[in-house]
Amino acid sequence: MNHKYRQAPFSNIRLHIALVLLCWCWGTGSGAAQVVYNDPARINQSFVYLHWNLAGDTTEVSISQWAFPVSGMVPLGDDTELRYYTALSGADASSDLFNRDLSGMTDTRVHVARTLLEDQVLVAAGINLPTGHAKLGGDQLELLRVLSAEKYNFPVKTYGEGLGLYSEILGATETGKWIVGGGAGFYYSGSYQPADDDVSYQSGPRLYLTGSAEINTGENNIDRVKFGAVLVLALADQAGNRDVFRDGILFDLSATGTRRLGQWTTQAQARLIMRGKDQRLAQGGNLAAESYVSTGSEFRFAAEAHHHLSGRWYGNLDFSAKVVTANGYPQDDLLHDGGATLIGFGGGINARLSAAASAAFGLRKWFGNAAESGLTEVLDLQGWEISQHITVLF
Repeated sequence: MNHKYRQAPFSNIRLHIALVLLCWCWGTGSGAAQVVYNDPARINQSFVYLHWNLAGDTTEVSISQWAFPVSGMVPLGDDTELRYYTALSGADASSDLFNRDLSGMTDTRVHVARTLLEDQVLVAAGINLPTGHAKLGGDQLELLRVLSAEKYNFPVKTYGEGLGLYSEILGATETGKWIVGGGAGFYYSGSYQPADDDVSYQSGPRLYLTGSAEINTGENNIDRVKFGAVLVLALADQAGNRDVFRDGILFDLSATGTRRLGQWTTQAQARLIMRGKDQRLAQGGNLAAESYVSTGSEFRFAAEAHHHLSGRWYGNLDFSAKVVTANGYPQDDLLHDGGATLIGFGGGINARLSAAASAAFGLRKWFGNAAESGLTEVLDLQGWEISQHITVLF
């Protein structure tokens, strides 16, 4: 249920507060994965295919992406673990006027985390290895712009971003019925060549500040409510050793509830993501705050319910909604983006194949509307998504 953030709850003394391990997208891009120590080594293999059809009065475009993410965990002792992620992915977009495609490996991410002070503190460090497809052509860069747009939920939003280094520290403690925590992380990105023009680009360093609180609302270990907040601050991006852009401040607020209802386990999450004004090159070659906010706010809601069918078989139903508001630029401006509204619903089957293996299959239908930059018409969106997941323990 997330984009660049990943939750890392503590274990052992139940400090499994939803602290956020940032910048790492371990296969799914969501923030639902948990760090659980003393678990056996595992490998996760997934397949995701997402297809969109964008149709307007004068425009019809088909966009698809498939991805084979591979991730896993290796314990390095009772309180230390190593995690990794990489993926192979391809995408294409076509209409009566053009046909564009992009495929290749993503970067590979390796991450080591360790708990200290009876699991009340977690320290982590990671590296982004530049194994991904960079030096893209003009048509590929245009396709990547669409893939990276949050409104479309594509599983792989970037292919190659160069060498990156990451570190963080998180802490949590119990206060009455509440578990509260917070932390900070720092990400440094090296330079790379995103296009085939041989110009080096370096994304600015980023500082992440997180806070969260959780309370158990029932007598079991399922019923609980969590609140989380993330603040992201960025320095300037550089091209050819010159400041060219700076992301605005980002706030990410979330509330998650989990409840057992008879044979069903249900979960719902609401998120609000808000961004400030970016800085762009102005006259004189210096960065200046843009006239309007170029990225609209996002509101997301997701709900899912799981049910034990029989034996090793489980079923689930899910519902998702996303509203991306229009940015602040006037409609006749090239930087205008009219936002989007998306609704998705689906379900799936999970099976325990053995004591060491499990599998899942899911199908989801999407529909909504969006107003793309440079287009005056509102596009009708129709999409569908299939997913498969296998986990093997060692």
